[in-house]
Amino acid sequence: MNLPQDVEQKILEVIGMPNLNRRNLSFYTKRLNKIRKQMYRLSDYFAKSEAAEEKYADAYFAYNFPMNLMKVMAIVKELRYIYPKTFRNKNKLRILDIGCGDGAGMFGLYLGFESSAAISLTGYDVSRQMLMRCKELTKWLKNRHSNVSVKLLRRKISRGIFKKTTQKYNIILFANSLAEIFEEDEIRLQFIEQVLKCTTNDGILIVIEPALKKFSRRLMNLRQGIIEKQSSYVLLPCLHKNVCPLLEIRKQKEWCHQSVSWEPPDFMKILNQGLNREINYLKFSYLVVSKKDYAKHFCNGFLAISHLLREKGRKRCFLCTSNGRVELVRLDKSKSKLNMEFDNISKGDVIALKNIIQKKPHYWQIAENTHICILHHKGNQ
Repeated sequence: MNLPQDVEQKILEVIGMPNLNRRNLSFYTKRLNKIRKQMYRLSDYFAKSEAAEEKYADAYFAYNFPMNLMKVMAIVKELRYIYPKTFRNKNKLRILDIGCGDGAGMFGLYLGFESSAAISLTGYDVSRQMLMRCKELTKWLKNRHSNVSVKLLRRKISRGIFKKTTQKYNIILFANSLAEIFEEDEIRLQFIEQVLKCTTNDGILIVIEPALKKFSRRLMNLRQGIIEKQSSYVLLPCLHKNVCPLLEIRKQKEWCHQSVSWEPPDFMKILNQGLNREINYLKFSYLVVSKKDYAKHFCNGFLAISHLLREKGRKRCFLCTSNGRVELVRLDKSKSKLNMEFDNISKGDVIALKNIIQKKPHYWQIAENTHICILHHKGNQ
């Protein structure tokens, strides 16, 4: 997955380094050092769960904007592949981004759906400074394509935010903003139902949270509540409608989160010099909830919920299935042309299996005649 080049160039213009490359680093030394210092301070605030996006806006924009944008694009890519009838033949999509900040979420949705329809973007945020930056970017976006319209509103993000909403949206997005509404360990199902009432009959809600245990398990519990009440449908990340296999495993020590590989742009690699952060993976937790149950592109497929684990004499990974978490193992001696795709499995991939040996209900072994096919590779774009 790669950040679109024109988006990368716009980011560089906004942070004051329009021509940055590896050959002219000395020209931007002062500016680079300033943003790196801001990134250090920003990390300290995040560690204390304190907001500092406005105080260190350039560092936040340079580091978080591209990553948050790509997270949303990865979700859209997966949604459109697994549920190909999502918004098919729509002439216009109406999108609402709650807590839009600098616009990374709505930009990611736009870029994910731009080829399919005209798009109307609405963003709510309480920060005047973040909305000003978002407005600057949307001017560029409207010049980039004529099929987009944007409306930005300064509003407090609260549980009553939808009480006066009369418009119906195809997509409502909460990208790292539900924490502003629910500080406790539970996201109220009643609130989610209220949000869905503001979507069209085929509308969806996308919730993205940090890949931390607290936030991830909140989404896992929310998913469980939705399934039990049967008032709506969870489309992603799960491919089944049963209890989450990780919800009760190991005394609630597990949590479901994504780790998607991507190719960071050069300017992020340059900024990361001396900081040594792990920027090669997009890490997040998410749910996609809908009013209707869309048909999948495939009938049989399992979600890989771990990267490939390499051990002496074997390789293994874990799958999410309707009957629980399954350990999938291939002994080195069983490697063959039919199962060689196993070597390419990454977390988040959807795979198909044929002729598997079920040693135990939650322990499956790959034989030489086992056929493995990666139906959807999350890290490819």
